Amino acid sequence: MTDSGEPRPRVLKYVELRLPDLQALDRATTVFLMSVSPIEVHGPHLPVGTDVFISEELLLRYVAALASRHPELTFVKLPPLHCGSDALPVPGSLSVPAPHLEGVIVAYGRGLAKQGFRYLFVADNHGGPRHQMAIEAAARTLWRRHKFYLIDPFGVDYRLMVQHDPDFLRRTGLRPGTCGDDADNHAGTNETSLMLACDPARVSAGFREVPASHLPQRRTGAAALVAGLGRVLGALGGRVIGRDLEHLANTLAWVGDPAMRPYMGDPSKASAEAGEAMLAARVAIGVDLFERALASAGRAPVHITPMLWGVRFLRRLPE
Repeated sequence: MTDSGEPRPRVLKYVELRLPDLQALDRATTVFLMSVSPIEVHGPHLPVGTDVFISEELLLRYVAALASRHPELTFVKLPPLHCGSDALPVPGSLSVPAPHLEGVIVAYGRGLAKQGFRYLFVADNHGGPRHQMAIEAAARTLWRRHKFYLIDPFGVDYRLMVQHDPDFLRRTGLRPGTCGDDADNHAGTNETSLMLACDPARVSAGFREVPASHLPQRRTGAAALVAGLGRVLGALGGRVIGRDLEHLANTLAWVGDPAMRPYMGDPSKASAEAGEAMLAARVAIGVDLFERALASAGRAPVHITPMLWGVRFLRRLPE
């Protein structure tokens, strides 16, 4: 059932379809769906599949919202892709180099485009910078080569979270430090809240006893260099890349801290209500992006600008 009590729209499973079933699908009104996120350690209280579990619930909510507006659409779900770059660098995480991730997604999209289909809607919950760069690079390649829409709304969501967008915070009712920003960017208040809303049985019963994890007060090494470069570029008028590099500096400071905990934020503040508010805001953003694709019908791309897109060459560096 959906949140409104209505039955969920029917979603076909790609791997269960036979060739005649695929051939019978309307190329203009069939939307493919796929979760894409890594297997990654999420502190002591959330499972390593957290990003995919959240993404799978997001897919259901995307479908419900789109189906209510567009009953003509047919939805076909691909198996979740447990694949992502820049997973937290601790034992237990399984990370894939960004060029590999990009190649897989391009290959999936190309395979659908060659059958005449137009749309692949991706659900994602991973903020790794090279992960987001790789997915958007794949999306732009698929548009350029095939006029195929691959849309991953999380690149938009994450920027709004990290940069404390006032409208986004108003819609979610959340505050800095609890909205998935730099101070809360991994298995803290936000992601624990999301899991409480999506899959509470998989959240450790002792999550409220997990102590808060805070960003290091001092930056050294690469984090200090990146922060300095961000300040210089920001002063020279590069406001977007300056803010993006500040985010990268915070991330590097955290993962480079010898005392790093495998989460960032305060899980004890989490609630299912906060998770529901975040999900609702993210679904609204995703549906808006997809509406743009439907309205343009192959005439114009729907590109997004994920964090650090200005230095997207970094996705080619080894992890």
